[in-house]
Amino acid sequence: MEKSTTMLGEEPSPEEIEELEKLKVDIVEQLRAADIKFPIKNKAELERIYPKGTRKSCTYKGKEVSIHDLIPLIDDRVFPLENAGDTATALVSSCQVLK
Repeated sequence: MEKSTTMLGEEPSPEEIEELEKLKVDIVEQLRAADIKFPIKNKAELERIYPKGTRKSCTYKGKEVSIHDLIPLIDDRVFPLENAGDTATALVSSCQVLK
C-alpha cells in the first residue's frame, strides 16, 4: 500500500493542495511545450529532461526544491512514465514527501 501524506499525519491544507495541483498543470504544460517523447523509462532519462539547475521548482510546506532534486525521491516502480500527466504526478508526489 502506498503511503499518503494523511497516513504520515501530514494532511495538506486546501492551499497546499491547490499549489501542488497548479505545479502539476505547469509541469504538464512544460513537457508538452518541449515535445518530450514518452515513455520516460527511468530516472536517468528524467534527469536529462530536468538537468541540475532547472529553474522550475516545487514549494511545499515552506520548502523549495528544484524539480531535478525531486527525481531521486521518485519510486522506481512508477517507471516507465507513459505521459506528461504521469510524469507530473510522480514529481509532485515526490514534492509531498519533503519534510
